[in-house]
Amino acid sequence: MKLTAKWTLWFVLVAVYAAIIGGLFYYNLFKFVFDKKLQNEMVEMVRYRAPMLVSSLASRPRSDATFREAELMKEWKRNDDRIKSLVYLNDDGSIRWHENTQFLKMSYSDYNNEVVFDTTAVPQAIRDHAPKAIMFDEGNYYDMAIPLLAKDNVVAGVVNITVSRQSAKELIHQSMVRYALGAFIMMLLIGGVLYLFLLLKIIRPLETLRDSVDSVSLNRLELNYPQRSDEIGGVANSVSSLLGKVKEEFKDYENVEIMSLEKEQKWWKTILAVTVPRGSRALVLDENNNILYTNFEMNINKEGPIHLLDIFDGRQQKIIQVVGEAMDHPGKVLRGEIVSKDVSCQVKAVQLPDDAGKNRVILVLEPEKSL
Repeated sequence: MKLTAKWTLWFVLVAVYAAIIGGLFYYNLFKFVFDKKLQNEMVEMVRYRAPMLVSSLASRPRSDATFREAELMKEWKRNDDRIKSLVYLNDDGSIRWHENTQFLKMSYSDYNNEVVFDTTAVPQAIRDHAPKAIMFDEGNYYDMAIPLLAKDNVVAGVVNITVSRQSAKELIHQSMVRYALGAFIMMLLIGGVLYLFLLLKIIRPLETLRDSVDSVSLNRLELNYPQRSDEIGGVANSVSSLLGKVKEEFKDYENVEIMSLEKEQKWWKTILAVTVPRGSRALVLDENNNILYTNFEMNINKEGPIHLLDIFDGRQQKIIQVVGEAMDHPGKVLRGEIVSKDVSCQVKAVQLPDDAGKNRVILVLEPEKSL
């Protein structure tokens, strides 16, 4: 897998992980904020009318609601569709107002036995002298009990409201949709910036470095790459340093080869002077039929190695045939006859054993009469 694909995969995985963690955090945050907003709105609605309600409770304790109280309860339920039910209770828990008149003046325990309160929010609010909100019905509703406090923080009565969470849930859903859209856009923006950075600062310099390395050859051991001060520039410098070392090694190797060739030529000069008869011509060939040494002068102006065919033209196929057979049968002396410069010569060729790791062929031309 290429570096770009790996970086993209890792970025997507990290971004998705961060989006999920952030989504959980924001979901609970939205849930807290919008639920708290819903609860505070109900509490403020009751507290705004609390002085009038407390006054009525004080003037007519533990009785049914006055006309003003009843109209206020009906107005709350009629004007706010979030309120599903509303019960107005005295300080002892008896029903002061209910939309169903048969429950009026019924005690808390009798009402709870017959109808059943959704939660225990009412007794908790009376006990703690503070509003209570308890979620029920799988999170669809709040059972809210808001105490009406008289002088000396005495509970004069309680307003019990069943509030739907539908509006809060819709706000939470809309906020999460906006969060998901924002997270996706942010992921694209950050991903685009990171991709451009990766492309311009890493991928393209690496591709340029690759092309520069591919262009290196044995004839030109140099890295053509612009100077950089980052890690990629450090790698390029290391490659350049390595090529310099290789170049030096090649020079040393060439020097060794030259010295070895000079020693070999001196060695062949001595051997051929002893073994080849006077007047005969001798040549030493390598595995490519290039001439390493001769016991006669060659008037050939040519740069680089001199091939056997540079001395003998293509018409003298016998020599090529004898040399080829000698290379096919190492250690065996092969013979033939040719005419060179109107002189008949006997050709002898033998390939020496390659114990030293070098294939050498000795070619001797012996004239049948003196040249």
